[in-house]
Amino acid sequence: MKRFAVSACVLGIAGIALTLGGCQTLTDTPGANANRMAHATVTDWRQAPDDVEQLLLLNRPVQMSSAPVPSR
Repeated sequence: MKRFAVSACVLGIAGIALTLGGCQTLTDTPGANANRMAHATVTDWRQAPDDVEQLLLLNRPVQMSSAPVPSR
């Protein structure tokens, strides 16, 4: 009987872990999850050029003088 109870508990915990594991939860549908992942991916790719400029130090203004440079 003890062996059956332990087996039932292990199978129950494994079933719960498989249900809650991964990207889908009890409060999220697969469609909502796909929309969230697509939005995150698009946002990440839109931010990539700014990240590259920051990494290569291309977007920092040069501060050689505190006086503004007059335009012609």
